[in-house]
Amino acid sequence: MASVSIKGNVGKVRGLQFSNDGKPRFSFSVAEGHGKFDKQTDQWQDTGTTWWNVTVFGRDAEAVAEVVVEGAKQRVLIQGRSESREYEVNGETRTSLDVIADSVGVIPKAQPQQQGGQQQQSQPWGGNSGQSSNQEPPF
Repeated sequence: MASVSIKGNVGKVRGLQFSNDGKPRFSFSVAEGHGKFDKQTDQWQDTGTTWWNVTVFGRDAEAVAEVVVEGAKQRVLIQGRSESREYEVNGETRTSLDVIADSVGVIPKAQPQQQGGQQQQSQPWGGNSGQSSNQEPPF
């Protein structure tokens, strides 16, 4: 397994589920967009999207389930361990990219400056027994 950091948009939310022994698991997908800057046109060119299946376990799963919503056009920062697996659909072999998340942070949308010049902070979870943290995730 390799450590990864992924910044992308929330896709399909599979929801909060519980194992037979009552342990929570929250799963959702994240679209990571790729691009490159074209110096001739002075614009960014879209070069594709990588889809990741993200799973969060334990208390963190319950915390993330409260804020990650399908269709809300949310951007997230995921840090965790990556795995890939192959599966077959109609005789065609495909590869699934999976992440077991150690932390998930919701990246707030740009907002106007608030009084005192402070802007809203992101809300990272993970690595602290499911309690929210006031620290910004590393980028």
